[in-house]
Amino acid sequence: MKSLDWMDSALCAQTDPDLWYPEGSGQHARTALRVCDQCPVRPECGEYAQGVEDASDGRRYGAWAGLSACQRNRQTSASAARDAQIIALTAQNLTAAQIGDRLGITGRTVDRVRATHRQQQEAA
Repeated sequence: MKSLDWMDSALCAQTDPDLWYPEGSGQHARTALRVCDQCPVRPECGEYAQGVEDASDGRRYGAWAGLSACQRNRQTSASAARDAQIIALTAQNLTAAQIGDRLGITGRTVDRVRATHRQQQEAA
């Protein structure tokens, strides 16, 4: 398990906790996201949020890593569609570089998606 020491540097730990789980989409969400914009640990927060949300059947609540729950839902849907394209193009024997060029992403991203797909196939 990864260390959570990064949380000590998170700006949200120094503000009103109610900002991060607003009722509705009012000013509180915008205020929380403005705090996130300045936070030095956004990447760590985003990775942590993904793990928490995956463990809770993908349910998304509150602001994490500068994104609202709705924004994270859209991002996840877009990533899933992109990943499906990568797997389909891989089946056509395209290289990671060719797929990256077609989709406007890096070959490293293609390799990461392929590796995750292989692991899921092996686990099934």
